[in-house]
Amino acid sequence: MRFIRPLFMLLFACSVIQQHQTSFAQTVPPTINAIPLPIGSGARALGMGGAFIAVADDATAASWNPGGLTQLERPELSVVGSFLSTQQDWNPGSTGLLSLDQERISSGDLNYASVAYPFRVCGKNLVAALNYQQKYDFHIEFDYDRIFEDPEAKFFDKSSTDFKSRGGIAALTPSIALQVIPKLSLGIAVNFYTDELFGDFAWRGKFKRITKGSNSGNDFSSSFNEEQTFKNFQAVNVTVGMLMNVWEREEKHLTFGAVFHSPYTADMDRILDSVSVGIDETGTTIDIKHLPEHFKIDFPMSFGAGLGFRYTDALSFSLDVTWTDWSEFEQEDELGNESRPLGFVSTDREIDDTHAARFGTEYLIFRQKMIIPVRGGFFYEPRPSLDDSTDVYGVSVGSGITSKRFSIDAAYQFRWANDVDGEDFGGVLNGTHFDLNEHLFLASVIVYF
Repeated sequence: MRFIRPLFMLLFACSVIQQHQTSFAQTVPPTINAIPLPIGSGARALGMGGAFIAVADDATAASWNPGGLTQLERPELSVVGSFLSTQQDWNPGSTGLLSLDQERISSGDLNYASVAYPFRVCGKNLVAALNYQQKYDFHIEFDYDRIFEDPEAKFFDKSSTDFKSRGGIAALTPSIALQVIPKLSLGIAVNFYTDELFGDFAWRGKFKRITKGSNSGNDFSSSFNEEQTFKNFQAVNVTVGMLMNVWEREEKHLTFGAVFHSPYTADMDRILDSVSVGIDETGTTIDIKHLPEHFKIDFPMSFGAGLGFRYTDALSFSLDVTWTDWSEFEQEDELGNESRPLGFVSTDREIDDTHAARFGTEYLIFRQKMIIPVRGGFFYEPRPSLDDSTDVYGVSVGSGITSKRFSIDAAYQFRWANDVDGEDFGGVLNGTHFDLNEHLFLASVIVYF
């Protein structure tokens, strides 16, 4: 699954906090602030720890490895729903952000939907599919209280901050795969990224802050309300995959899969509307802004390879490794200014590439009219970070019921990381760290025709 999607929306929230800490009239640089790992969807894949490149035998293969689509023998319709709950336990350090102790994020959404149809062409299997994938989930709520005091300057202020965001980005993905020779299949999927289909924007964030204090005996207060609407997200990239049967003996066989996700540049607009009110001994000041702007973000390419080993008809194993070129992750505003989306630092600051590894297994219990799978997996999936990547680990389990006409699957994944560096989220969180705990549930229904 996508890598801690709501967590990285904190980048957006904390960048707003950073910009308003000293002056409520300043604004945040435009950025998507999400980490888009090019990996796939589906309850079966999740239950196997995401080690699915050399398996890819359902319609979610369009995201994992489109070469695997040729394994579909009948037309099928699939729908996948998700529920994600993420918790960050913060160590606020010396920032003075008093409520940064524990933050929870929960959201549910349509994760994946597809329709796939196999054909026979010159005795070879050809499969075409149309897929919907939710790529980024920007649902988040984030709040804290901050107190700052300088007795020598006789200055004191206390602020309460609240941030909420809703929305997401999806991709419509037509895909096709061909069985080139009996043991080799090739496939390609074209991802058309766009705003979510059910709204007129990609995501929208609302920021509110109220401050009260005194300066040399003079009281002051201020309020700030800002709404940022991100829309017209446009990008296209391709996913190319191959699946090969490399060894077979009796009921045992070994498959090899490889997939490449091309780099791409996303264009999008941001519309900023804000109202700030300040009251001090000199009177009241009001500042109203409406700022539309355009920016681009370069997303990295990635490459993955995997092995799938079926030991018996009932027992199978899979192993994947993935490399992602995060060193190319950059953004550019409409004035040509370039920066890193992580921490809003110069492109001179390094972001290391990441290498992930996943292992999964599946055991099938055969009954008279149905099959009951039992799945499990674990993985190491580092997240990109300024200077050094952050170690992230996870485990997953899953099961379901498969019959002649339908398949129902469910999976649970737990992911964790320790001492994640707050510097990635902007200057206000420099010196902070947090521990991450994420719970992800997927449920899917596949109907065969």
